[in-house]
Amino acid sequence: MLELQRRRGPDGEGVYCGGPVVLGHRRLSIIDLSEAAGQPMSNESGDVRVTFNGEIYNYRELRESLNSAHCFRSTSDTEVLIHGYEEWGAEGLLRRLRGMFAFAIYDAREGQGSEPFLFAARDRLGIKPFYYSVQRDRLAFASEVKALAASGAASGETDISALGAFLCLGSIPFPRTWLKNVHCLPPGHFLLVNRRGIEIRRYWELSYDGESKPALGAILQDSVDRHLVADVPAGVFLSGGVDSAGIAMLAARNRTAPVRTLTITFDEREFSEADEARRFAEDFGTDHHEIRVTGKDFEEEIPRFLDAMDQPTADGVNTYFVSRAASQAGLKVVLSGLGGDEVFFGYRHYQQLVGGAGGLGLFGGYLRSPELIRRMIGFGASLYGRNGGGEKWERFDYCGGRPFHESLYLLIRGFFPPARVSRLLGMAPTELNRSLDESFSGIRMPGANCHVDPNRFHFLEMKRYLHDQLLRDSDVFSMAHSIELRVPLLDDPLVRAGCGIAPGDKMAGGINKPRLVDGFAHPSIREAAARPKRGFVFPFARWMAGNSGQLEERALAGDLLDREAVRDCWKDFRAGRLHWSRAWSTVVLASLVRRTAAA
Repeated sequence: MLELQRRRGPDGEGVYCGGPVVLGHRRLSIIDLSEAAGQPMSNESGDVRVTFNGEIYNYRELRESLNSAHCFRSTSDTEVLIHGYEEWGAEGLLRRLRGMFAFAIYDAREGQGSEPFLFAARDRLGIKPFYYSVQRDRLAFASEVKALAASGAASGETDISALGAFLCLGSIPFPRTWLKNVHCLPPGHFLLVNRRGIEIRRYWELSYDGESKPALGAILQDSVDRHLVADVPAGVFLSGGVDSAGIAMLAARNRTAPVRTLTITFDEREFSEADEARRFAEDFGTDHHEIRVTGKDFEEEIPRFLDAMDQPTADGVNTYFVSRAASQAGLKVVLSGLGGDEVFFGYRHYQQLVGGAGGLGLFGGYLRSPELIRRMIGFGASLYGRNGGGEKWERFDYCGGRPFHESLYLLIRGFFPPARVSRLLGMAPTELNRSLDESFSGIRMPGANCHVDPNRFHFLEMKRYLHDQLLRDSDVFSMAHSIELRVPLLDDPLVRAGCGIAPGDKMAGGINKPRLVDGFAHPSIREAAARPKRGFVFPFARWMAGNSGQLEERALAGDLLDREAVRDCWKDFRAGRLHWSRAWSTVVLASLVRRTAAA
């Protein structure tokens, strides 16, 4: 298991065996590079031990409050987890932590009136992963599914229902994974194990209560400063957009040496943001680096990308390449602008949602209609889609009988339409509906669900799109290059402040994410926010078209997907009728089948 996760921690390895517990760790040395910070780490008496992945951004304050009662042997953030747990208990520790983390603590202190047990937890949004499997009387856990799959700790049986959800949503929804008996610990949850069994509890949830006009400038600066703390080279991914530019600006402020920024460039100039990023770098005075990525690089890296992939994803190639570039530039920690669009309503559909159903055009009329009329409109729209109108119309098939905001989510964020999913996997519509029901169960906000509520939609997007796709990909493909990717715009105080702002206050005519822009308070960033929004997009469609024969052959390997349905996907992609990510997903699933067979 440790060997399969070597890239996640190439700097060292540690194993603890004691009684019923084995803890293993691969180390990526970031804070306190000495052997004293090695893991698994124990307390002074050796009866409490931890294995930890991530960073605690308020560890210095926590250490200060623990110094009088505990003896610290390192300057790492890891040791704060052990002594914080001893001092405050499991839930008391979690309430105080600010960071990205997945960890497990083994407490063998039977003499204190309790029996030995294991306590494991994930951070609030699920920035860091934690997968586990239970077979008979054994629990196994790891940072990647493939470590569990190949270890013998979990069977390699593919979960077709979860793959159906992947093709509907673009990612596998937690707590499921692509293997039947491997689960994802939900974000904001912890797990307790003792002789009585296993219990999973939630310790945090998104809240939309708060100030409508928080002082974001100070919160942003504090978050970026904390995310730059490292004993190794750190830098910032810099594109031409508001989020990464704001982080670079704050990172460069009050530094004794220029902060390093990194931009990906392409030969296809219409995709490249090099000019905008260069101007930002000049304005902020950063030590700027540009890394060129070509179609040939894409072709050569396809096998390594697929090997690095842990769960199937319709995205992630961009993170893979920017992390590769960071490694080539000699960085070990990189700050990303991920989270700005999600927390501060940066996507175009939020502008429509905040305007109410009337701002959604045809969707608005559809959503205002009674359920019977919605079913009739949905049937007609999906029929039109199947007869040449395109996949966005076919997605209306998702809306029959589904709760209001789930229908809206699938219309906006849905991946393949259901008929195509059924064909690709040979899955009955009733089974696909059950899989979708499971995908949304447990993540529904309480309260009315019968009118357009931007926060209710946002809740789903934070749980599904942000967690299941963006954060999962960011972790896996940065760690594939031994890069720690940090996301200061998802720091807990900033998320609480951003979610507390009323939806209408997050919008302003002619400027994207106005509240976030006000917090950055820089004229270059305000100017960028007034330009039409561009996503950080690679020329994948063009590169895939140049390799479509080879990629289609990869997609046709194995017997998981219906071959004719796969051929139709690639035919539609070549004709410009299907987004590149849909065709790419058939390659991804075929790769998983080969991996399962090899295991």
